Amino acid sequence: MAQFKNSEHLVKAGVPAFDKEWMPGQKVPNAGIYRCKTCGDEIVVHKDAAIPQIHHEHTVLGPVTWKLLVFAQKHPSRP
Repeated sequence: MAQFKNSEHLVKAGVPAFDKEWMPGQKVPNAGIYRCKTCGDEIVVHKDAAIPQIHHEHTVLGPVTWKLLVFAQKHPSRP
């Protein structure tokens, strides 16, 4: 589970980017922390990079499928 110390650096957002599921080898449009939907393992993926093909596998649990947990903003909006 992703952890943080200072909540003032995070903003809750209900954007569709958090709903998409990604398979190993697919390129992602958002840099951030991705969580395996099956086992909860987490990885960091750079913007426009592919989810690693051989990060880990499940023999019993099912396929490795990733969802965006936290994404990074290059230029966060300022008040």
